[in-house]
Amino acid sequence: MEEKPNVLFFANIPVAGEHRSIGGATVLAKKIKDYLSLDERISCHHVQIRSFWRSKFQLLDYFIWAFKFPFLIRKVDVVSFHGTKDFHFTIAPILWAWAKLCKKKVCYHFFGGNFHEQYDAFPGFIKCLLRKTILNSDTVFFETIEMLKYFEKRHIKNSVWLPNSRAAVLNTRERKEFRKKFVFISRVIPQKGIGEIIEAANLLSKDYTVDVYGPIDDRYYTERVFKNSNATYKGLLDPKDVIDKLFEYDVLLLPSYFSGEGYPGIIIEALSLSMPVIATKWMALPEIITTEHNGILIEIKNTNQLKNAITSFNTENYRAYSNNALDSFKNFDSAIVFNKIIERYLL
Repeated sequence: MEEKPNVLFFANIPVAGEHRSIGGATVLAKKIKDYLSLDERISCHHVQIRSFWRSKFQLLDYFIWAFKFPFLIRKVDVVSFHGTKDFHFTIAPILWAWAKLCKKKVCYHFFGGNFHEQYDAFPGFIKCLLRKTILNSDTVFFETIEMLKYFEKRHIKNSVWLPNSRAAVLNTRERKEFRKKFVFISRVIPQKGIGEIIEAANLLSKDYTVDVYGPIDDRYYTERVFKNSNATYKGLLDPKDVIDKLFEYDVLLLPSYFSGEGYPGIIIEALSLSMPVIATKWMALPEIITTEHNGILIEIKNTNQLKNAITSFNTENYRAYSNNALDSFKNFDSAIVFNKIIERYLL
């Protein structure tokens, strides 16, 4: 019997008690890790990239890894990197070089939707370094179609579309009639459209519900920002409770203009529950949400458009939106998407 490959899954996942570790990339990394750990075709061992979560302290982790990494990978067959911006442009090329010197297969996964824009802004010698290292991996996973096409035009080979994904919800519960209940679940920062949500909520009649869940970034807000507002802050959610909480509402709100926006996991989870989404014409969001089909797209920083989008949902059109949302989820089913990773490990 052929021996199964030993895979090092090098990624950050959420850490208990450390709110800085909770984000779209870390939540997705954990879902991928959990999926891989159940597959009998591979042996997967996870290693956390960061131990220090205070701002800028990741540089200390990176310095340590520059020396530890070649010893860590001695007994693995595949090194699977899953990183974000600060990782790509700092330590990643060095660790990639160690992996290749040790003759390991390398898979590299870019979270988010704007790496191509960051790459485009760098001088030629940095682009050359990235092309010779991480973009020259045995497999390169890109989250969005836009990024995939960008790098294919620049002759980056072995690239694969790996959208943010979630497990299908078995025996999907029947959605109730439209109840005017709207919800935001994400980081509570200006770039996710919190200001616009608060302003739009204050323009709505009292029979609308607008609730907000997520970690508040105290650099921008405190809970007082919701005082005397029609938008209500409801606190943090454990990731395992997100699906049940989403099902209590009718429509997801994500009027984001966050610079690293790819395919937000919360949108994928909403679609899996046949829940339409109000999002913005920003980054890759139009790749997953289509106006008057599975949701509504609005311009960024536009309170009036957000309010009008909210009030455009009614008992007559909600069922069609809901059915289309569930139908569009098929592109983001983790059973299909995450299997692409394992197939690349086995090549």
